[in-house]
Formats: sequence, structure tokens, C-alpha cells
Amino acid sequence: MKTPEADNDPRPRSISAIVLAAGRSRRMGRPKQLLPLSGKDNVIQVVTRLIRPLVRHVVVVVGHVGGQVAASLADQDITLAINTDVDRGMLSSVQVGIRAVPEPCEGYLICLGDQPSLHAAVIDAVLHNAAAGVGIVMPTYDGKRGHPVFIHRRYREEILALDPETTGLNAVTRSHEAETVEVAWSDARILDDMDTPTDYAREFERAGLVN
Repeated sequence: MKTPEADNDPRPRSISAIVLAAGRSRRMGRPKQLLPLSGKDNVIQVVTRLIRPLVRHVVVVVGHVGGQVAASLADQDITLAINTDVDRGMLSSVQVGIRAVPEPCEGYLICLGDQPSLHAAVIDAVLHNAAAGVGIVMPTYDGKRGHPVFIHRRYREEILALDPETTGLNAVTRSHEAETVEVAWSDARILDDMDTPTDYAREFERAGLVN
């Protein structure tokens, strides 16, 4: 496993972010992508506004509430991709997102659509370490891997060939250790997503509001 590089900003300029926002929110009981957080912004708006300035393209993968998500993102410079078979698992959304990315593209920043309190600094750190020759970059907290994750385009066909019903993206991310950089991070929020009403209450509070 490689160690993080710290030389002059080697970030590739043709990175596309893939934001995964196609889940059915069964544990939440309502579409979590559309839950309000700060002011008039909902969860997916907060996430995409954070990511958009840091990459060349943003592809948001949506599912059964795609129309509502699209309406809430109408003023943003993003590409919307529809996963019509979201029940096949998260990898199916990654695959839909990869296919929707404009070419040319040097790599993909895989982001969760339910991490609204993620800081831009960790995204920047991941991109900073996506230097020439690095295949995969992921942040870690206390030895646990979190998001966002950078994956070089050279793994595109390998990812698309996977069966999302039997495996996940870690079939790729754990198969190329020699080409992987782990970025140790001091904030546990890289591990926090938002699945339950308790999680939402936490994110609502983090956004500076009283629930």
C-alpha cells in the first residue's frame, strides 16, 4: 500500500464525481435525499453544492424519486442518471453513474448522497492524492475506510463487469492494494451516512438547526 503524497497539488483535472442517491430510504421511512437541512436546502442539494466546485463533472444517480430530486437540483450544473433497477444494490448505481460520466475522464470520485456534513477538506485531500499512478484513494478514520473514494478510470471495465447482486465495489477497492493510497483523517464524519431518523436528527443538528 502506498503512502499519501504531499507534493505540489497533483490533483487530476478531469475527475467526475458520482453521487449515489438512488436508495429507497426504507429505514428512514421517507426519501432522505429530499429532507431539509439548512435554510431551503435539502440533503442532496447540500451534498452536490459541496462537491461541484472541486471536480469537473457531477453525476447524481437517482432512483424512484428521481423526478423530485431533479427538480430540486434544476439550478445546479449536474448530470442526472436514473437507476431503474436500484434493488440490485449500491454497485448498480455506481455502474449507472460510470456509464453516464462524460468522456474523457481520468477517474471517478464516488460520493454518498447522504453525507451532508462531510467537509470539503477531506474531498480535497482525496483528490490531492489522486496523483499519476495512483489507482484508488480513500480516507480512513481509526483504520476504517470511509467516503469519498477516488477510483482511476483504468478500473472502469472491471467495475462494469461485476454482478451487483452478488458483490460490491469493494471487490475492486480491496483487490488493488499496491495501487491504493489511504489518507488518515481525524474526523469520523467520513464514516457517517444517514439511514435512520436518528441519523437525520444528528445531521440536522450538525447543520446548525434545532429539530
